[in-house]
Amino acid sequence: MSGDPWSLAGIDPSGGAGIFQDLRVFQSLGFRGRGIPTCLTVQNLDGVRGVEPVGEKIFSAMVETLAQESLPASLKIGLLPVSLCGILEDFLAALPSGTPVILDPVYRFGSGGGMTSPEEYRLLARTLFSRVSLVTPNLPEAQELAGWSLERYPDDLSLMARRIHEKYGAPAVLLKGGHFLGEGPKVDLFWTPLEEKYYSHPPKTIGGVHGGGCTLSALVAGLSLKQNGAPLEPVVSRALDLYQRLLGEVRGTERGVLDPELIRPGRPEGPSLP
Repeated sequence: MSGDPWSLAGIDPSGGAGIFQDLRVFQSLGFRGRGIPTCLTVQNLDGVRGVEPVGEKIFSAMVETLAQESLPASLKIGLLPVSLCGILEDFLAALPSGTPVILDPVYRFGSGGGMTSPEEYRLLARTLFSRVSLVTPNLPEAQELAGWSLERYPDDLSLMARRIHEKYGAPAVLLKGGHFLGEGPKVDLFWTPLEEKYYSHPPKTIGGVHGGGCTLSALVAGLSLKQNGAPLEPVVSRALDLYQRLLGEVRGTERGVLDPELIRPGRPEGPSLP
């Protein structure tokens, strides 16, 4: 597959999340990524103060103009106002079959505060989940989508993933369990109707991470292109491995920003890519 990965996400002035971080991830994997903003945010590493959606007319024009040059070889979708869902639904329907589309369905920011109402969030899921390759909700987002109260961890992850599939048509779910507050390993789950795989990670003594969900979903989108034709689970597994390595570089008790440069091929301190 030829072409570039795209990011459709918000603009984070701090540079640690959204389009800026997605493009850094793509570059670290050897791609010239392209990005279209979905919203402007007022934020720094301490938190989000405000969100302003991009207008439907200008968003549609940006997508159409960029697509005239070339369609995305893979696509990562991040922070998305519900007002843009219809435009994006039509665009996804027109993409060539097999184009990897990774949707990180942001509901609440990692630093606190909500993006949309619960009703709008579920509308986004009903509109887009069936049209993408993989959705990557974190634990609070999965609970909101599934309408499930977590009682058994990690056993309930599989039940929540199945429910997201049944309610919204998501063909595959990467349910991120890092927000679990209990003791012991952090567990992520990759789930499809035909398979499920758990990934266990030792807890890390860090204060917090800014843009973690953006980084992981962009890694999956980039690796889907780099490992063209590979089944989705090995791609997810590799992305989680690289993500955990980046988390291991975060130091201290303050919120940290992940540095995708550390996984660039050829760096002595970074892991080599397949």
